[in-house]
Amino acid sequence: MRNPLVSIVMVNYNQERYLKAAVDSVLSQTYQNWELIVVDDGSTDRSKEILNCYEDERIHPYFLEQNRHICYATNYGYARVQGEYLARLDSDDVWREEKLEKQVAFLQAHPEEQVVFTKLDLIDEDGEIINDKMPDLYELYNSRQKNRRDWVRFFFYVGNSLIQSGMLMRTSLMKETGGFNLAYMQAHDFDYFVRLIKKTGFAFIEDPLIGYRRTKSQNSAFHPENDRRFFNEHMSIRRHFFEEFPDELFIESFREEFVNRDSHTPEELQCEQAFLLAKCIGDSEINQILGLEKFEELFKSPKTRALLEKNYEFTPKVFYQRNAGHLYFQPQDGEYIRKMERQIQEMNQHICVLLDIKEQQRNHIEALENSLSWKVTRPLRILKGIVKKA
Repeated sequence: MRNPLVSIVMVNYNQERYLKAAVDSVLSQTYQNWELIVVDDGSTDRSKEILNCYEDERIHPYFLEQNRHICYATNYGYARVQGEYLARLDSDDVWREEKLEKQVAFLQAHPEEQVVFTKLDLIDEDGEIINDKMPDLYELYNSRQKNRRDWVRFFFYVGNSLIQSGMLMRTSLMKETGGFNLAYMQAHDFDYFVRLIKKTGFAFIEDPLIGYRRTKSQNSAFHPENDRRFFNEHMSIRRHFFEEFPDELFIESFREEFVNRDSHTPEELQCEQAFLLAKCIGDSEINQILGLEKFEELFKSPKTRALLEKNYEFTPKVFYQRNAGHLYFQPQDGEYIRKMERQIQEMNQHICVLLDIKEQQRNHIEALENSLSWKVTRPLRILKGIVKKA
C-alpha cells in the first residue's frame, strides 16, 4: 500500500484552551505521513506561544497579523497544501488515533470515491463524551443519507448535518471545487458541501473517529445578529443552489416534484428550478422570493417566457398574484410582532402612570418639608434618631 502525504489544514482563533489537544491528536495518529498547516487568524491569547512550542518539522504554523475570519484563513491554508489528500481539523476538536489511517485506506481501496466522512462523538470542555446529554444533536450529525440524490434533497430541503473535521478528500477535488466563499461567515461549511455534492457523492466510515466539541457557551448562547446572518446566508446558498448543477443529477433528485414530469430541455429545467425555489420550506412563505427572482429572470427571455405560459400556465399575471404575498416574514411572525408591540405599549402606559405617581409623591414631600409644622418638629426628629442609635 502506498503512503501518500495528507495535508491537514487547521484554522485557529483564540482557542488556547483546546489548541494543544487538537494538535496532539494529530501527533498521535497511527498514520504518520502528514503535514499540519496551522493558520492562526490573529489570535490575542496564548495561541502563538502554544504553537511555537512544537518542534516537529511536519507542523507549519502561519500567523496572520489581524483577524480575517475562517474563510480567508482556510483559503490561506489551502494555498499551501502539498499532499495528495486533504483534511480539515477545527482547533477545538480532536481526532481519534486511527482517523487518518482508516480514511486513507478507504480512499486507496475505492479509487472511484473522492471524499469520505466518519461518525463523531460529542465532547464537552473537558473532552468527556456527552452523546447521551445531547441525543438530538448527536443523531443529526451522525445521520446518513442513502446516496448522492438523497444528500442533494437533504441539503435543499433541510440543511447541513456534516462537519469539516470529519472529512478527508482528494486534493484534486479541492482544486476543482475551489476554496471557501468569503461571503459566508457562519454557513461556509454548508456552502462548501453543497458545491462538493454537485461534483461527487459522499462515502462514510461508520466508526466515531472525531471528538466534536460542544461548550456551554455554544449550547446556551443566543445572538440575534448571528441568527439573522445565519438565515441570510442559508437563503443565499439556496438562491445559488442550482448554479452549475448537472442536469442528470437535477432530474434524478427532483423529478417527483416537477410541475411537468416530462421536462428535460435546459430551458424546461430552468423553469422547474424556479418552481422549486418558490416552494415553501416548512410551509413558510418566506422563501418564495427566491423563486420569484428566478421567474423574473426567465421572463426576460421570450423563449422561456413563452415556455412558462404554454407548458406551465405561469403568466405574468400569475406572477403578480404570487408577488403580492408576505415574503419576508411568516403571518404568525407578523402577529407575534403585533402582540409584542401591544405589550410594549401597555408597559409604556404603565410606566407613565408610575412616573405620574412618583411626581405626585415628590411634590407632596416638597410641600411637607416646606410646611411650618415640619420645620418646627425638626429638632424632635433629630433627637429621636440619636436615641435609636444609642
